[in-house]
Amino acid sequence: MDIEKFEIGYKEYPDKAKGWSGGVYYPRKEVVKRIQTQQDEVKDISTAIDTVINGTLKISSRTWTETEETGFGIYTYVEGPIFVLKTGRKDYKWTVIFSNQGREPIRVNCYADEVLMIKDAMIMPRCDQEISFINCSIHENTTLQFFVSDAATCKEDAGFNSLYIKDIEYIECEEKKPGIKPTIFLASDSTVQTYEKFYYPQMGWGQVFEKYFCPGEELTEYMSDDRIYPQCHVYEKESIIIENRSIGARSSRSFIDEGKWNALLRRARPGDYCFIQWAHNDATAVRPNRYVSVSEFDGFLMKYIDSCRSRGIYPVLVTPVSRRNCDDNNGEFPLSFGEYRDVMIEVGRREHVPTIDLCRMSNEYMKKVGPEEAKDLHLWCPVGAYPDGAYKDGVSDNTHLQEYGALIYARMVAGAILTMEGFEEIDKLKPYVDISFEPVKEPLLVKEGPGRLDTATDIPTGFAMQELYVSDSMANFLLIWNDVEGARSYNVYRKGSVDFQFFPLRSVTVKEKKSASVLPFRLPAADVYQVKVTAVFEDGSESESSRIIEFRA
Repeated sequence: MDIEKFEIGYKEYPDKAKGWSGGVYYPRKEVVKRIQTQQDEVKDISTAIDTVINGTLKISSRTWTETEETGFGIYTYVEGPIFVLKTGRKDYKWTVIFSNQGREPIRVNCYADEVLMIKDAMIMPRCDQEISFINCSIHENTTLQFFVSDAATCKEDAGFNSLYIKDIEYIECEEKKPGIKPTIFLASDSTVQTYEKFYYPQMGWGQVFEKYFCPGEELTEYMSDDRIYPQCHVYEKESIIIENRSIGARSSRSFIDEGKWNALLRRARPGDYCFIQWAHNDATAVRPNRYVSVSEFDGFLMKYIDSCRSRGIYPVLVTPVSRRNCDDNNGEFPLSFGEYRDVMIEVGRREHVPTIDLCRMSNEYMKKVGPEEAKDLHLWCPVGAYPDGAYKDGVSDNTHLQEYGALIYARMVAGAILTMEGFEEIDKLKPYVDISFEPVKEPLLVKEGPGRLDTATDIPTGFAMQELYVSDSMANFLLIWNDVEGARSYNVYRKGSVDFQFFPLRSVTVKEKKSASVLPFRLPAADVYQVKVTAVFEDGSESESSRIIEFRA
C-alpha cells in the first residue's frame, strides 16, 4: 500500500474534558501532530502505524466513549493515526481493503471528516474485506481515521487495538449534470419537518411549501429514495421538486455530524437549491452534541454555503421561525434567536447569499394578530380536538407549528422569493412561485373521546410523543408536556415489557424544560415500553403521573 499520497498525523486527547462551565459543556480538546517518519517523537508511535509484509498497513489506536453527567453529551474519542488528503470540496468514492490477521473477529470503523462512514463492520479471522463509501467533502482536505470498536467508557480503560489495511483507493465520483427540473432541498429542524398523520395538526412549513409552487400541477408525494430517515419526503410536480430533509432535534452541527448533510449532497445536482434554516437547536446549550454558540454559528453556516457552491447548488439562508414567547413577557413578543438571526443576516450580506428573514416576518405577524390568535399558528389544541392522534389530551407548544401556522409561514418564505432582488438564481426560481393560495383557519371541533382530562392542576397534561426513530440499536424519541405551575423539576419514568414496575428514566429541570419545548430521550430498541411523567415541587412532593404512552421500538 502506498501511503506517500497521504499526509499522516497522530490525533490524541491528552487532557480531560473541562466539563460544564457557564451552562456550556466543553469536551476534550484534540491535539494533532504530524508524522513525517516513524522515528518522530509522538506518544505510542512505535505501535501506532507500521508497514508490514506485502505493503499491508498496521494501524493501532484506542477509543473510548465518555458521557457527561446529564446523559446528553456523548463523545467518542479516538487516539491514533489520521490520513489527510487534499481533495477539494468534491464527491469521492473511497474503497478500503481491511485484513484481519488475528484469530478473533474484529469490528472496524472509519471516520471521514469526523462523520462515521463505516460502523462496526465485522472482519472475520484470516479474511480480507473490501468496504466502500461515498464522502461529499465539505473541506479542502479529507481526513480519514480507522479504529476498532471498544466498549471502554474512560481513557484509562481503553487499550490499543490493531487493524490491518491492504489498500485505500479513491476515485472522484462522476460529475453530476443538472436534473430535468430543479429541486429545492430543505435542511432544517422540527419547525420545517414533515410529520406523519398521527401527529396532526402538527406540521412544519416545509410540509406545505409545495402549495406555493406551480399550483395547477398534479402533486406526487413519496419518501426519498435513500430512505436514510423516514422524515425525508419528496413533493414532486411536473415542473419542480421539493425535497424536505428536515428533521427534529437537529442543529447545524448535528445535521453534519450524523451524516445527514453528506446524504443530501449525494442527492443534489448542479442548479438545485438548498434552503437552510438553523438556530432552534443550535441555541440549546443543555444538549452538548448539538449546541453551537453564536460565535461558532458563522463557521457552521459557511460549511453549508461552501459545500453547496462548490457543487453548483444554490444556497438560500432562512432565519429561524420565531417562537410564541409572549406568555412570560406581558403579551409582548421578543424576537426569538435574535443573535443567531443577526449572524445569518450578516453571513448572507457578506457572502452574497440570498437570505429570507423569516424570524423577523413571523415575529411581526404574531405581534399583529396578538397572543391568542398566535396560538392558532403554533401547536395549541384542547383535549378532545384530535382524539385519535398524538395530541388527544391537548397540547400547548409555543415552538412548533400546526397546519395553519405552517401554511402562513410557508407563504411568507415563498413571497420573499418573489420580492427578492439582486440574485440571478432567485430570478430563475420566481416563475415557479405562486402565492395566490391563502391559508384558511378551519373551525375547531372538540369531540368527546378517550382523551384524559386531568382536573388537578399539579398533574402534567398534554403529555405526548412527537417523534420516534431507531438508530444504532437505540430508540430515540421526543416527549412534550405542559408546564406545571410551582414545579421545580419533572421525573420521567419508563417500564419495559418484562418489568413489573416503572423505573426512573431521567429527571428534567424547570430550566431545561423551558429552554426546549420538546425533550429527547433514549432507550435500547427491540422492546415495548411505557413512559409517563410527574411533577416534583419545592417541598419534595411528587404529583400523580400524566397519562401513560405505550410504544414499540
